[in-house]
Amino acid sequence: MKPDKNKTPEDLPEDQKKLGLRVFDLVLDRVLRRVYLEFNEAEKSEMEKAFSSDSDKEREKFIKKYVPNFKELFEEEAKKIEAELKVEIEKQV
Repeated sequence: MKPDKNKTPEDLPEDQKKLGLRVFDLVLDRVLRRVYLEFNEAEKSEMEKAFSSDSDKEREKFIKKYVPNFKELFEEEAKKIEAELKVEIEKQV
């Protein structure tokens, strides 16, 4: 069954919204871990400062400045997770 492209996240049942948020957080976490490993100490310090803040604007500002290829990295990590999930589902079937 193909997803309905006219549906928005607001149209999803609550459990699917929660799952979507969990997957989003997982992808974001992987991207941030990946770039953190490539940063020098000053960049790591800036990242820690931005992400220990409660400000989404500070986090967004950091990502725009230090991770210009964020979208590409996000897509790569999302595809990896999708492939991992498919393997796990196939194991259970």
